[in-house]
Amino acid sequence: MLAYIAPNADKPKDVTVFTREGCEYCVRAKGMLHDAGIQFEELVLNRDYTEATLRAVSGRATVPQVFINGEHIGGSDDLAAWFAKQAKKAA
Repeated sequence: MLAYIAPNADKPKDVTVFTREGCEYCVRAKGMLHDAGIQFEELVLNRDYTEATLRAVSGRATVPQVFINGEHIGGSDDLAAWFAKQAKKAA
């Protein structure tokens, strides 16, 4: 997706997504990253981390929480806005 809307944009190197099983917003965020051809590490609540860890690293208790190259992007709506911003930069 990113290659289509912003062919000159650099692909992120380090992407981590904090998720929870059964979360439709997590599925949406992972789908956007997958469609953009961006590889990511997925951490699943209560398997790989606790809610306390999520609050400590993101300041939020909701999932998904996306980090790109060390920058906290936020949830799935925030990720969609990030993609739109990248497309504008590349245009």
